[in-house]
Amino acid sequence: MRVLVLEDDAGLRRGIERHLKRNGADVTATESIEEAIEAFTRKPPFHAFVTDLRLPDGNGLEVLERLPTTTKRPATIVMTGEATIETAVGALRLGALDYLLKPFSMDALDATLQRVVAHETSSGRQSSPDFAAAEAWRSRYAPHFLGHAQKLLEVFEVLRRVATTDCSVLVSGETGTGKELVARAIHDASGRGAAPFVAVNCASVPEQLMESELFGHVKGAFTGAQAARIGRFQAAHKGTLFLDEVGEMPLAVQAKLLRALQEKEILPLGENHPVPVDVRVVAATHRDLESMVEARQFREDLLYRLDVIRVELPPLRARAGDVQLLVDAFIADACARRGAHVTGVDPAALEALRAYQWPGNVRQLQNVVERMVLLRGDGPLTLADVPEKIRGAAATRAAASHPYATPLLPDDGIDLREAVERFETALIQQALDRVGGNRNRAAALLKLNRTTLVEKLKKRELSNAEASRADEDD
Repeated sequence: MRVLVLEDDAGLRRGIERHLKRNGADVTATESIEEAIEAFTRKPPFHAFVTDLRLPDGNGLEVLERLPTTTKRPATIVMTGEATIETAVGALRLGALDYLLKPFSMDALDATLQRVVAHETSSGRQSSPDFAAAEAWRSRYAPHFLGHAQKLLEVFEVLRRVATTDCSVLVSGETGTGKELVARAIHDASGRGAAPFVAVNCASVPEQLMESELFGHVKGAFTGAQAARIGRFQAAHKGTLFLDEVGEMPLAVQAKLLRALQEKEILPLGENHPVPVDVRVVAATHRDLESMVEARQFREDLLYRLDVIRVELPPLRARAGDVQLLVDAFIADACARRGAHVTGVDPAALEALRAYQWPGNVRQLQNVVERMVLLRGDGPLTLADVPEKIRGAAATRAAASHPYATPLLPDDGIDLREAVERFETALIQQALDRVGGNRNRAAALLKLNRTTLVEKLKKRELSNAEASRADEDD
């Protein structure tokens, strides 16, 4: 493993360097941002970057920001002496995968290094120029949209490319996945950022008022219209109009929305002359609009007009690796607003939160964490603070997926030797996949001697060539 260390404290820097080299790592130790950048540019790609957060010449994470986009980004760990959730969350938002609070043991460093490098390998997270640019775009325009999962980076790479255009964007995803945050990021990154961002929740506007809400009306246009009122289109002139839950819009209004998008003009209720508008529309929905088109509940021509670029936000259950980052951020936010003094979350509670399916996604997790913070008040959140419903669901799911769960015997029996062989083969292959083919680390995961694993690999002919190369690389 190749590791770059950036630490201005000479004693700690030498201690980390000696320890990692004793464990077989190829270590480059640096003491300044400029020295670290030079190491990145003149040496082979690093697997991991361990950096102090506060240095005499700046923030250690500035190194990643100043690298050329063609330089491979390593798994990054931040070392910090500031034992606050805010500091940790800030580091994670800037691209670190984990952090160590000083003083820390070398065992803690080893465990954290193994965890973040395995995360990079198992998640398939890329370090291509596109994804590096996507990370930077997210940090600048959507800093409150937390997460480093590959599925999210794919979304932000699309948004980075289309935000500065004027094409319509359709954001799909389950409730609570952050569709409005994405719409605001598109607006902020476009040339319309200085103009208004106007949001309309189509599900919350009564059907008989939707047309007036969008297009406005003149005085006396209908009973109760005692004064003229501009609609949301005019309010968003030169800016962005966000149509949330667009699938709930009545069919009659859909036709008028289509005309407004095509002609770039609107006709307020009771008005005889159209009003030109310059608006970019971003729509969002949790519904299957194609199925609605087939059921004649949504206009096909309007769908084509809205769905020029579509991005689909993944549910929280598809990016469980982001749960800790979200929980830490929500704890910090709840403590700041509620005057609480919660200091973090213990491993058992975090594991229960990770295992839960979160049908309400990030919004539900935020509400649950706020409730836990309010009831706890101070100290770390424990498993007892996790709502019973979430504990129970997580425990049930964990039991069902446990590797030692009792298998079911088929009615017609089973070939026991073959079943055991397949089970063992599957676990060996998973271990190799998780550690990038490295047989030493795979043997450690399986609690086997390396020679025993090698014999099993020879017997099964499992990825021997790839495993040999991985051993040489590490």
